[in-house]
Amino acid sequence: MTQRRAPVDRSIFPLGWGLLAVLPTLGILLILLSGCLGAWRDSPPRDVILLSVDTLRWDALGIAGASRADTPVIDDLAEEGTYFPNAFAPMPRTTPALGSLLTGLWPSGHGSREVGDPIRTEATTLAEILKSRGFTTLAVSANDSASPKQRLDQGFDRFVSYRDLVERQGGDLYRYPDSAETDQPGWATVTTRAALELIREESGSERLFLWVFYFDPHFVYRPPVPWQERSPAEKCHRLYDYYEQNRNELGRLYADVGGVASEALDHCRELYRAEVAYTDAEIGNLLDGLADAGRLRDALVVFTADHGENLGEWGLYFEHGDNVHDAALRIPLIFSGPGIAEGRRDRTAVSLVDVPPTVLSLLDVDASLHVDGTDLSSRLDPGTRPPVDPGRMVFAESGTPMWNEATEHVTTGREWGRICINGPRYTLCENPRKAPGELLLYDHVEDPALTRNLADEKPKVVEELRRSWTSWPPETARQRTVRTARFKLVEFPRLDGTYESKLFDLRDDPGETRDVKERYPEIHDRLQRALEAWASNLPAPRDRPYDPELEESLRALGYLK
Repeated sequence: MTQRRAPVDRSIFPLGWGLLAVLPTLGILLILLSGCLGAWRDSPPRDVILLSVDTLRWDALGIAGASRADTPVIDDLAEEGTYFPNAFAPMPRTTPALGSLLTGLWPSGHGSREVGDPIRTEATTLAEILKSRGFTTLAVSANDSASPKQRLDQGFDRFVSYRDLVERQGGDLYRYPDSAETDQPGWATVTTRAALELIREESGSERLFLWVFYFDPHFVYRPPVPWQERSPAEKCHRLYDYYEQNRNELGRLYADVGGVASEALDHCRELYRAEVAYTDAEIGNLLDGLADAGRLRDALVVFTADHGENLGEWGLYFEHGDNVHDAALRIPLIFSGPGIAEGRRDRTAVSLVDVPPTVLSLLDVDASLHVDGTDLSSRLDPGTRPPVDPGRMVFAESGTPMWNEATEHVTTGREWGRICINGPRYTLCENPRKAPGELLLYDHVEDPALTRNLADEKPKVVEELRRSWTSWPPETARQRTVRTARFKLVEFPRLDGTYESKLFDLRDDPGETRDVKERYPEIHDRLQRALEAWASNLPAPRDRPYDPELEESLRALGYLK
């Protein structure tokens, strides 16, 4: 196991400050970070370490109360700093969420509203601002959906991408299905090594901004030894063996067609837990290396995730993005470092868009920029303890349900693959790129795997669903939500082009199963007005230019049919 790092020495930083940045939470905000030196610290942190983990549920950590969690490093970060247990991603997909983490903008503002879509060049990133202030900016990303292709390298002096890691490591990775030797280095191990190599090569830099994005524990859950040996997982491994040979059927797994996912859920959950433990250990190795290099003593460490993971919630298994359940939206967010309140739990609803303005404020960086996030630095002040803000609202939308077998959604599929629209019983599909004009009709009640085409037998049903398609162009029928510390309103698309709203009281119903809008009509109406105002700024669907490289990447992941 990894050597535990020593707590950060804060004794040289005097405490006590009361700067409060009061910002509205709707629309595009103009933030003027004044650069006034806060009285509760003599000097800002020298370095910034931004750690993010793909597909990390907030409740997978010991700090969240998970009884069988093995996450001592992340838990220690929370104990050494301020932990926000009600933090949320603006979309449960990697590229849009990380775009928000790096720009402080909702996905509609930075331009990436689906996995793989690039952010706009005019969106200013945290790395660009810090680079202009003299920071050496470094990044390692273990996910190909978070790469220079998506312009997430904007502002970084050096950016080690997924493809760079693969080229360096070759096939010597246990992460890949064809790797037979379980003692080969795992993906998180390679990510840590690359980050520490960058630190060594830039040892002379006066100030550093380092962003490390770990891919584990994304499905498939495949940690190396000894983590995979901690619990039996035969049922999950059998799923891997089948679906790695039949990737075109992955939608059946994620939608639990025939109960194939729910049957293996307990074993797959064990492997997911092991992936989280493995990643925690590698983060410990990274922090140890940073401490040895002298880059941790005066560093601000920010820890978070891009999104969570559905493990059966609302019918989605081992995936994320199709819906806005908290399983995929709720994430950990921790600020730790000199002058940050220790051991604090702040249950105010916060978002990834809050990270850039907060970091800049803590650094006393003068910057005038438009962001959608709020500066949380006053909530980190050890000299004061702001009360939880029960009225703070954060917003999110789902991604496009990609798997055609997910027939509970109005529409499914990416526009470069097979797209479908779903009625109460029938599903109408088309593949415009491969077979334009050819319509396929399925009875998803009798045929949930969508294998028997009934279009010639039921032309009236085809025409009815075809007309409904005008209400929902491809990739537009998405769930959307507004969240406070306690309540959550969700709008679900309906076939007729409207939305059905539901209100959940997350204090009494964390599983989001009971609609309480009749019990709390005033709260429902207030949240719905706020959500409608936020959604009014969502752009119309854009005509995405065809990108064969992105299509190939999405097909390799099984996202397109």
